[in-house]
Amino acid sequence: MASVLLILLSTVLVNIIAMQSASRWRPFAALDDCFAAARGLAIASLLAIPILSVSSWLLFHHVLQPRSLGYLRTPAFAALLLAVVPLVELVLRRYSRLVPERPGFALLLATNSMLLGVALLASERWRQWLDALAFSLAAAAALGFLLLAFAAMHERLRQADVPEVFRDLPLSLITAGIMALAFMGFTGLIQEGS
Repeated sequence: MASVLLILLSTVLVNIIAMQSASRWRPFAALDDCFAAARGLAIASLLAIPILSVSSWLLFHHVLQPRSLGYLRTPAFAALLLAVVPLVELVLRRYSRLVPERPGFALLLATNSMLLGVALLASERWRQWLDALAFSLAAAAALGFLLLAFAAMHERLRQADVPEVFRDLPLSLITAGIMALAFMGFTGLIQEGS
């Protein structure tokens, strides 16, 4: 019983520390133009997700699966993710002005679970790499739309008359919850054939 209480207490303390520093991890917090920062992250995701999913599809179907190494799929994709993200950041910093000037941008992009999730789904679901590419482009476009929608809501709510208790992080979490409920309406809209 004491170990369970210790785990709960440590989890609460870690969550409190994470919530207090969460504003540093949001891509558009404490920036003058949060919409531009969200657009930069959306464009970075639009580049990183298709590159990662196609290369992971090729790695899985041409290297891992023929050698019966399918159990190494997740660590191999994570290593590939850690190689692709710095390259995407380098390309964006060199050829675009849309990347936010934040030191943790590559870390934020690398820890985005959607990159690894889309790569895993693309390698598992699709038989052709073109299908995996189309799936990853659609997923990246959806993520970009969500980032831009959340940034636009954040901008509007920053100027709104909101009670002090709900400012900043609580308002962001409530907004994310409402958006999640709204997008749950799309569940089951398109039925997949078996």
